[in-house]
Amino acid sequence: MEKQLANFLLKGGRLLDPASGRDGLFDIRVHDGIVAEIGADLSPDDATVIDVKGLLVTPGLIDVHLHLMKGLGAFGVDPDIFGVGSGVTTVVDAGSAGHTLLNMFRNYVTNNAKTRVLNYVNLSTLGGVTGPGYSILADPRLIDEEKIEKAVEANRDIIVGIKIMATGGALGAQGLKPLERARKLGDSLKLPLLVHIGESWTKDTTPVHVGDVLKYLRPGDIVTHMFTVHPGGLLDGNGKLWPQVRDAKESGVLMDVGHGLHNLNFDVARKVLDQGLHPDGVSTDGHRGNRAGPVYDLPTTMAKLMALGFTLNQVVEMATVNAAKLLGRNDDLGLIRVGSPADISVLRLEEREWNAVDSQKGTIIARRALMPVYAIRGDTIHEPLATGRL
Repeated sequence: MEKQLANFLLKGGRLLDPASGRDGLFDIRVHDGIVAEIGADLSPDDATVIDVKGLLVTPGLIDVHLHLMKGLGAFGVDPDIFGVGSGVTTVVDAGSAGHTLLNMFRNYVTNNAKTRVLNYVNLSTLGGVTGPGYSILADPRLIDEEKIEKAVEANRDIIVGIKIMATGGALGAQGLKPLERARKLGDSLKLPLLVHIGESWTKDTTPVHVGDVLKYLRPGDIVTHMFTVHPGGLLDGNGKLWPQVRDAKESGVLMDVGHGLHNLNFDVARKVLDQGLHPDGVSTDGHRGNRAGPVYDLPTTMAKLMALGFTLNQVVEMATVNAAKLLGRNDDLGLIRVGSPADISVLRLEEREWNAVDSQKGTIIARRALMPVYAIRGDTIHEPLATGRL
């Protein structure tokens, strides 16, 4: 459900905005879709009061990795399911579209969504057409730098980077050559690379060593699926971080969770975290195949990180200001600012025990849950969709 209000006041909530440093009881007045005032115990005047006492108010949550081309293959999902229907105001498609499908994606998905939709363009012309597990980069003709460049320049407002599947299954006989080409293209277009690691879909192929992948990454590039249990991940056979992983992180390469159907393993996560490597971003890798579990939505994924030892403030920071920086959009996303369009999430923090489930059906006891209440974009207040989340 949704409703439009020209003038409303979010009253009595705990505002947690890491970008501004605010953490306390603040009201927020929104007039004609613009944040007009932030302050303690504001007078309603003629505004419609929305009581958020006991709730958590944050900048609009940002889910930086999903598969959103509804109707494409087994996984493409309506962006508003993981977006405003889950208390999230911005979602990012991770390479469903190569250059040939980008305009179709924009016209069919982006322009019809209530959620803000951004894109990583796939290095492969095929994008997500074949589904996972196929050698989408094994033929050098499947990468067309000139056409990718034209597609990016025509869609700069929604493009945030270039997606590469750095797996043996995807790269095939080309080996590391597609990574070399992606590096040159990213430098030319001044776009970061989003790199999938872990042989989560291809079990009968030789995995690509993560150290070989990281050679091609630069500060601002992103590794997704940092807690994968599959070959090609961050850990060696003894459960230790490969030395190249530490070097890359120290150089400015960013790490994203990318939960997904296969790639959040609690045992791996503990080993990685115990060695001091923390995520820069938190994302669902959401699609039709994991909405009903184990992923559910971004607030649930954030709560799983809290069960692994992160604080509420830390996971909100990951899903707001850190996510905005990861996308190169920290000027307009990830914060609540007077004079800017309202982009706000409202959540309920529940103190209760529940079983958090990872991608391999491993469980840990979580003692705090995050439930979406509202996603606010401009003058429109969206209520969440029902899910099977715990």
